[in-house]
Amino acid sequence: MRILITGGSGLIGRALGGGLTNDGHEVIILSRHPERVVALPPGMRVERWDAHTLGDWGSLVDGADAIVNLAGESIAGGRWTCERKRRICESRLNAGRVVVQAIESTTRRPRVLIQASGVGYYGPCGDNDATEDSPAGKDFLAQLAVEWESSTSALEALGVRRVTIRTGVVLSDQGGALPRMLLPFRLFLGGRLGNGKPMVPLDPCG
Repeated sequence: MRILITGGSGLIGRALGGGLTNDGHEVIILSRHPERVVALPPGMRVERWDAHTLGDWGSLVDGADAIVNLAGESIAGGRWTCERKRRICESRLNAGRVVVQAIESTTRRPRVLIQASGVGYYGPCGDNDATEDSPAGKDFLAQLAVEWESSTSALEALGVRRVTIRTGVVLSDQGGALPRMLLPFRLFLGGRLGNGKPMVPLDPCG
């Protein structure tokens, strides 16, 4: 199978791509900065896209078996100023929109699109359980997740199966949240957060 991963140079994309290539699949990563994507596992290659316009990369979609849409600016890269919130939202919505356009323009559409999202969809739940049928929350992350998921919903009318994944905080020794969480402890400054009872959904990766 030929599988495209948008935003595939991050933790999830690399781990997923490595697993797929180990199973014998061809994996193509779409990145805004392919020159920065190094040390890819054998069987993976990277192609350039700008995540908001339909360029030469669109031809890669024709005949692909699946697309995994992970593209979007990191929510953990700095303070949530109004400008940064705008970039976080637009990076996801623009990527979803152009993926739909690319699939619409093909003669051989992929069988499935896997759309990334996050458990922030549910908003603060306290001690209450959240299931896939639980309603969306009202805060920034919840509304971001709702719009992110909706950015590719038009594909269902085209007969493309669409699967949404809602990940938690990804833990990996290769980057992301875990090294930042460990730093205070390495400096002998670590301790509990707040009253020590907040619940955080976690996803181990690598």
